[in-house]
Amino acid sequence: MKHLRWFSIFTFTALVLAGCGKTSSLQAPASGGTQAGTDEAQVASVLAGNPDYVNEPVWQDEASLSLEVSTEVSAAIRPLRFWRLITSVESDIHTEFGSPDPNGRPTLALVTIRRRLNGSFNIVAATVVGDDTTRTLVQKPLHDLWTRKLALVRMPVPDDTVHSRWRLAGTSGVEVHTRDGVTRIQSLRIESGPLDTTVTDPLELHRLRHILKLAPAAEVRLTATTASAGDVVLFHGHDQRRRFRNNGDGTHSFVFPSGTFPGLRHFGVDALSNGTLFDDAAAYDSNAWILAYAVVATRAPLGH
Repeated sequence: MKHLRWFSIFTFTALVLAGCGKTSSLQAPASGGTQAGTDEAQVASVLAGNPDYVNEPVWQDEASLSLEVSTEVSAAIRPLRFWRLITSVESDIHTEFGSPDPNGRPTLALVTIRRRLNGSFNIVAATVVGDDTTRTLVQKPLHDLWTRKLALVRMPVPDDTVHSRWRLAGTSGVEVHTRDGVTRIQSLRIESGPLDTTVTDPLELHRLRHILKLAPAAEVRLTATTASAGDVVLFHGHDQRRRFRNNGDGTHSFVFPSGTFPGLRHFGVDALSNGTLFDDAAAYDSNAWILAYAVVATRAPLGH
């Protein structure tokens, strides 16, 4: 089983950065006429111009998911349908510049985007007593922390010995976890055709050209390992919300199609504690990994 070839240079860069981090909003800061301000503004402009790598379309979708009533016979409640409702999002971006050139200007930037999501986790639950058909709405407070990392490099402008520009060079996936939560995804194995790779850290950086590449309409097999065999693991895709099969040993399996048309997509793997869904008195507790992949059309052999 091969692991993804992570962009190790950024790990090294994070160790040698000279403590010149800056926290700001997601809006481009004013340059103020200084070179440092210009670099900050240019980095913010690059982020604004690459929304598909900064954001992801699957996590804050409020579509509901249904479960079979008889899934957990001994549960305190039987969830029929559940969904998240995000009522507020607080965002900030932290940029660390490093690896200065002979003139003292940075050539590398490590950007960490954090979002604090607040709202509720909502469950339409059925009673577990006899033939009672009572339905109850259970609402649990939701406080999730969303994180993504991006790497940028400052490159010379072609045919121009004076000017340079920042460009996006690397990205991580997204991790979302409940504040003070204990539920954790430990690893995710991804198989499709010749691809067989395992992710153990969704926030590890890798080059854009090393993003997962899948053939159109390919079958993608996922195996998630979580810290508890009782966790409920869900798949979040562009047009579906489904439950993984629980294998009873801490692993959970799911298969989905890559998509028909070429382009960038995201999918999410969401682990919920058993009590989140099946105990109305237990707190909401979730850990999700959201990964980007590209559907790439295969080239026909020469002569065809």
